[in-house]
Amino acid sequence: MCGRYVTITKIKEIEKRFGATVVEPERYEVNANVTPGQYAPVITSENPQTIDFLKFGFTPFWAKKQMYVINARSEGDHNKEDDPAYNGAKGIINKPFFRTSIRKKRCLVIADAFIEGPKKREAEQALLCLYERWTTTLCFCRTLGSMDRQRNRRDH
Repeated sequence: MCGRYVTITKIKEIEKRFGATVVEPERYEVNANVTPGQYAPVITSENPQTIDFLKFGFTPFWAKKQMYVINARSEGDHNKEDDPAYNGAKGIINKPFFRTSIRKKRCLVIADAFIEGPKKREAEQALLCLYERWTTTLCFCRTLGSMDRQRNRRDH
């Protein structure tokens, strides 16, 4: 999964594309570099008719403080060779870190593009923005953690 992504589509277009209503449209900000810890638009499995704003990053329910875990491999430890064609067991379901959320708390993260870089990036290496100009707004899946419940509180 990406470490950063882009959200630049107008909010009315996002509402139309996903058939959902934005809860607090004034919170939406065009962002060409959404990073962990920033609020961004999502559609939760708990309330699929609305677009809400949650922090990008995962915190398990048992964590004592906020975390911003952004990468989780669905295969868990089963694909040690990092084979992109892997089609075996999905070990994430049994990982304590994600066990509850992967089963019950999911959401769609609304994005226009993904920002990627090499696995081991040197400071001077450029990042790659993956964007298909002929497609509409897309989304990727994520699981919800306990800190997401504080989504309507602003950080000050």
